[in-house]
Amino acid sequence: MKGTHCESCGMPMHKPSEHGGGLEKNPYCIFCTDEDGNLKSFKEIFGGMVENFFIPQGMSKREAEAAARDLMSKMPAWKNRF
Repeated sequence: MKGTHCESCGMPMHKPSEHGGGLEKNPYCIFCTDEDGNLKSFKEIFGGMVENFFIPQGMSKREAEAAARDLMSKMPAWKNRF
């Protein structure tokens, strides 16, 4: 399977198990979807990015929030949000 990227967070998805709901055609990753493969809310994904991705990289909460906003503003799932 050719690798694709999550349209919500940009995570590379190389295997069907990395796609939401284990569905290879799902454009969202397992972290951005619920167990059925439905996209989580913007608020939930934003909070997860801040707390689980950017802050562990050594960013302050303020820096992490800015980085998450910047990244999400470029993602197809959130293009109408910004």
